[in-house]
Amino acid sequence: MVEFSQGPVMWQVAAALLIFAAAYVCILIEKWDRMYTALGGACLMLILGIVPLHKALTTYANWPILIYLVSLFIISSLFQKTGIISFVVSSIVRKYRMRALTLIISLSLIAALISALMDSLMAVVVIVPFIIIASRKMRLLPAPFLISMLLSVHIGGAATIMGNIPGRMLGASGHISAGDMLIKLVPLICLLLAVVYLIMWLIYRKRLVAAEAHMRELLSINPSSYLSTNREFVLGSSIITGVTLIALCLHGVLAWSPAYIAASGAIALLVMNYKDILEVIRNKDFGAVWHQLRETQWLFFLGLFIMVGGLTYAGFSSFIANRGLELSQGSIPFLSILLLWLNSFGTAMMDNIPFIAAMIPIVDGMEQLVETSIQPMWWALIVGSGIGSGVTLVSSIASLYAASFTYQDGVKLKQSEYVVVAAPICFVLLLISTLYFKLFLL
Repeated sequence: MVEFSQGPVMWQVAAALLIFAAAYVCILIEKWDRMYTALGGACLMLILGIVPLHKALTTYANWPILIYLVSLFIISSLFQKTGIISFVVSSIVRKYRMRALTLIISLSLIAALISALMDSLMAVVVIVPFIIIASRKMRLLPAPFLISMLLSVHIGGAATIMGNIPGRMLGASGHISAGDMLIKLVPLICLLLAVVYLIMWLIYRKRLVAAEAHMRELLSINPSSYLSTNREFVLGSSIITGVTLIALCLHGVLAWSPAYIAASGAIALLVMNYKDILEVIRNKDFGAVWHQLRETQWLFFLGLFIMVGGLTYAGFSSFIANRGLELSQGSIPFLSILLLWLNSFGTAMMDNIPFIAAMIPIVDGMEQLVETSIQPMWWALIVGSGIGSGVTLVSSIASLYAASFTYQDGVKLKQSEYVVVAAPICFVLLLISTLYFKLFLL
């Protein structure tokens, strides 16, 4: 089979698009496991000859990104066991005796910082349990806390290449360094976060007032209770995670692959956690091993990348790139603003990862057709993904985790309850981002 520009078999192009669209819908409605959906779609493309097996595994699987994503998941999961971040959050609350609204903004800022420096999912995993405890102690609804936190996680995660999964994918594909993002996007991210907190204050300033007795109960929680009793593990994990993060920030200067840096950190943490691994081997608990492998989502990403590769190999991505350039007459500013809005709406309606995975080869195709720099288009994808991911509870893994956690805890954050507040805020953020792009990035 040949590329689209050389005349592919049209039924294969149609089949590739149909398979990807069907898998997309299945991932969105979550009736079946997303991993099996992605792998099923990938297998169908391979069986139908839409993409050759060797091409799928050597070109489109993108093993460096897979290694990077899995390694970061392992680091996040193991570092969470130390309880350090929960300890820090609890200590700050106790020291400054924060009121409800101040607590919302403070936790949201901490979540944004964790998301930017570590991982958006890790931020949610750490902060959500504390939010549930805090809101319950203060006898307040957790929805305002969760809405502010999730918006902060997604926006803050767009500030660095480590923050959220779409950002990592786009950073690797667009060859964007941490320094580039610091200069170009951090001012915008800070502005957007400030707007979020201002709007939250305007909406909830009169409704979030906790009784004094309830506040005393919250402040009675001892921060040290969150820390792991294994002090050697806490110290070792902190050092390894810190060194890994520093190396990832400096990978451009060090000329080291982010995938290998993250993998080294993950392996070191696994060695630190060797007792648990030996226990699993001793008990022959292979079900737990399979569960952990599934939790890393690497098979989901593998299937997803192969499906996107099928679209690219069939020529669909290059077709869209050509039509986009014709529509814009090659105007990068026009395409960047268009991508900002389309990406925001796309990630709001659907899971952000497959949407971004589908957009990357389209932008790559445009890069080969124009002579000027298309970096503003990468910025547009990153910012649009950050804003769009906060619109609904099905737009990202982090949001899905937060929603499922509240259901398990009996709180039940509903989609309608979330969207009615988050969607208008995100629309305002899009308007501000458009103005920022026109003034500073185009």
